[in-house]
Amino acid sequence: MFLCCVFSPQTLYTYPENFRAFKVLVAAQYSGAKVTTDPAFVFGDTNKTPAFLNKFPLGKVPAFESSDGRCIFESNAICWAVANDELRGASPMDQAQVVAWMSFADNEILPASCTWVFPCMGIMSFNKGNTERAKEDVRKALQCLNTHLLTRTFLVGERITLADVSVCCTLLHLYQYVLDAGFRKPFQNANRWFTTMINQPQVKAVIGDLKMCDKMAQFDPKKFAEVQGKIKQSGGGEKVRLGWAGVWAEQGRGLRLWAEQGRGLGVWAEQGWALVMMWACVIWVPGTVSECSNS
Repeated sequence: MFLCCVFSPQTLYTYPENFRAFKVLVAAQYSGAKVTTDPAFVFGDTNKTPAFLNKFPLGKVPAFESSDGRCIFESNAICWAVANDELRGASPMDQAQVVAWMSFADNEILPASCTWVFPCMGIMSFNKGNTERAKEDVRKALQCLNTHLLTRTFLVGERITLADVSVCCTLLHLYQYVLDAGFRKPFQNANRWFTTMINQPQVKAVIGDLKMCDKMAQFDPKKFAEVQGKIKQSGGGEKVRLGWAGVWAEQGRGLRLWAEQGRGLGVWAEQGWALVMMWACVIWVPGTVSECSNS
């Protein structure tokens, strides 16, 4: 059985600071699974090799290989594999609720987070209407969490589960960059739960110390022009590596990737408060764009 190997060394392929990989690594901290990231992995290179594609045909990360050579793609599935019974839920109903909250993170929080945060970091153009809708979607998601957590310490049952791990990791960028004290104030139950989560030793071992937003980040046209200039100056070619600038969120439809012919290679954007380390990759072939996103 696959899970009998969970305490043998296993490999997670990912780029640095990938919140989807954080979910897996936090789950492993709780379960005791021995999961290590591959230090030789280079996104855009390693995941395009025949050896990698033979294991993971879509070339997406995070990707997971067990000690006996079994491979899993999609971060939620990897989390489930490295978790223990306590993290998955004590009963079939608890497990269904855990899966529901993991889906909530992907469908209700993540698209709005990207739409709001990315322009503030200078890596996506600003659209006032989309940003305002994203803010309302974030408020709605936080209110849902706040109401649910009024009489609960954790999302499902009395202990931390994959529901808490997944939702917490998906909220990281919002709390770090745009959810200032004023925006957070109406959601005290959600804030209490989030603070509890990020201060758990198993979580801190993966994400480190997280400083919550003091001042809401805003779109800066000058910063956007600088970042876009760096992208254009870094060259083009058949293979195009993009940083966060290569990822965009379409309201209600989740994450997609885009590329323009001639977009640059290896863009790292330093915004003064953080080094952008989230990567996406596209391969440009004349007349087509092949998308490669994170799972």
